[in-house]
Amino acid sequence: MLKVKICGITNYDDALNATNLGADYLGFQLVKDSPKKVSDKMLKEVNEKLPPFVLAVGIFVDQDSKAITKVVKKTGIKVVQLNGSETPEFCKALAVSLSIKVFKYMKFTSVTDVIKLQPYIGNVDYFVLDISTKDEQGNDMLALEALSGLEQVSVPYFITGNISSENVGEVMEKSKPFGVEADTSIERLQRRKDFNKMADFIKNAHSLR
Repeated sequence: MLKVKICGITNYDDALNATNLGADYLGFQLVKDSPKKVSDKMLKEVNEKLPPFVLAVGIFVDQDSKAITKVVKKTGIKVVQLNGSETPEFCKALAVSLSIKVFKYMKFTSVTDVIKLQPYIGNVDYFVLDISTKDEQGNDMLALEALSGLEQVSVPYFITGNISSENVGEVMEKSKPFGVEADTSIERLQRRKDFNKMADFIKNAHSLR
């Protein structure tokens, strides 16, 4: 079954709702300037209450291993997502030293972007591939044609970037991801999820494949 990752969780109620609705992964921003940043204390409290089949993912951007290690040990999370320019070697060293899973986020809007993934194969556990882009008029769209370049990628991957219950089917028609991620498309406010949108997204995604 297609895995579902709900990102941008900022409060316990949204975490609980996402869990009860069937989410497999919950993403928490730990980036200093992010409007959705959560405290280590909040993340620890939520993580301790999650069932074993739902994993909290701590999201970092170009933070050093010392800072990431401190958060992982303090909160007890078992998965980190690296959204910056972290090297393959950095990713692998972090996974080994902390005995955690490492997700690596990358923009993926062209078939040729698959070249950027190659050095990370064998050094990360999952990719999180953002296919959001804009057309010539500046309107948001998905680079669905880029997904054809993923056929030979051996690392399981999530697709993200304005994914919603309305377009998740299109994503599945173009690729065979391990999972899909939603964030802003299922929001009511910047730091609050919309229960109905989240329910529809999780239900639709789990019904695919």
